[in-house]
Amino acid sequence: MLDHGRELTTTATSLRVIDVINRLDGARMNEIAAELDLANSTIHAHLTTLRNHELLVKEGNEFHLGIKFFHLGEQARQRKPEYGIVRRHAHKLSNQLNEEVAFAITEHGRSVIIFDENNDAAKEGFQVGRYFHMHNSASGKAMLAEWSRERVDRVIDRWGLPEETENTIGCREELYAELERTRERGYAVNRQEALEGLMAIGTAITNPDGSVLGSLDVSGPPYRLSEEQIVPELRETVSRIETEIASQ
Repeated sequence: MLDHGRELTTTATSLRVIDVINRLDGARMNEIAAELDLANSTIHAHLTTLRNHELLVKEGNEFHLGIKFFHLGEQARQRKPEYGIVRRHAHKLSNQLNEEVAFAITEHGRSVIIFDENNDAAKEGFQVGRYFHMHNSASGKAMLAEWSRERVDRVIDRWGLPEETENTIGCREELYAELERTRERGYAVNRQEALEGLMAIGTAITNPDGSVLGSLDVSGPPYRLSEEQIVPELRETVSRIETEIASQ
């Protein structure tokens, strides 16, 4: 959630520069200046600083994100030993079901995929680092169902309920009802709510103190995923993960 303490304008501008370069998949200085409505001289100073700290590279006249972001991301997703435990079990579950299995955590009101296990070498890890809104993903709904109404409201207040497909939940009260159903059955379902043709079933993973570590989900085309087949295997895997984490 947002911290409403003092924010440094120069730092915020540098981060906005990075966001623009990422969104445009590389950009020239004048393009960045136009996107942010700032002078070229101002953008030049930020670009120089970011390059000097190895966060950006310049190819011709275009600026791109540096590989240092990959290094920092790897550090972030391996900083907790629990993540390694989850990945090992997720790999086994993917082999058992012959389906894609992803582990997501939540940061700043969205879910982000940390590990993505599947048996297709061409798709290996293709979702890693991808952000999803929490109201229309199985992982997100599984985690939201573990939270208080107040915390759920803070997420909605920040990100809204964007309707990305015709199946997306776009009403606050409807989401509350869906989270209640998720609590009752013990797992969340994404019925093509984020992407057409993609269904997912997810379960929250909790720490020994009851807090949410993240969520594990199994995804695939609706015609291939069966709740009757997936849910028992998913629950058993999450139980093993939580037992192993508690025994550390």
